[in-house]
Amino acid sequence: SNKFEGKIPEFIGNLKELRSLNISSNILTGSIPSSLGNLTKLESLDLSQNKLSGLIPQQLTKLTFLGSFDVSHNYLTGPIPQGTQLLSFNSTSYEGNAGLCGDPLPTKCGDQLGPQPPPSTEEDGDSGSAQTLEFDLKFCLAGIGSGFVVGVVLADVAITRRQELFLKIVGMVRLMIRKG
Repeated sequence: SNKFEGKIPEFIGNLKELRSLNISSNILTGSIPSSLGNLTKLESLDLSQNKLSGLIPQQLTKLTFLGSFDVSHNYLTGPIPQGTQLLSFNSTSYEGNAGLCGDPLPTKCGDQLGPQPPPSTEEDGDSGSAQTLEFDLKFCLAGIGSGFVVGVVLADVAITRRQELFLKIVGMVRLMIRKG
């Protein structure tokens, strides 16, 4: 355990020479990034004992060199991608995900609804990251804009020799900071 928290970043799929990835026993949430399918030299992938949810991405079927694979004890749901190397691993690689179904698990896929993942405050998947980035950017721009306006007003007051008003404003700001 490295005590990692949060979502697995999508850019991890850019580490194309990676041969082993073990981020088990952490507090990782959200879905498994589809970009992991870009790690075509990966021989070992262990995402077990986290809080990952959603489907196992179809893109993981591109990982033809995998000799070790473990996504056990998460909140994964849906079918295990069929007709791929992911089927060559035994059921212990998938256990502890009550919502998973299909070979090699004894639970066959059908119309049954499996247990739902724990509620999340953020949307899962790539769009959640994009929305968070957009949200953060809006706040940054609003902060920059308001800071610019305050700076221009204070500069105008100071330059046009309205020092009394300037000192009064600075005093009010200091008082607000002390009380805050």
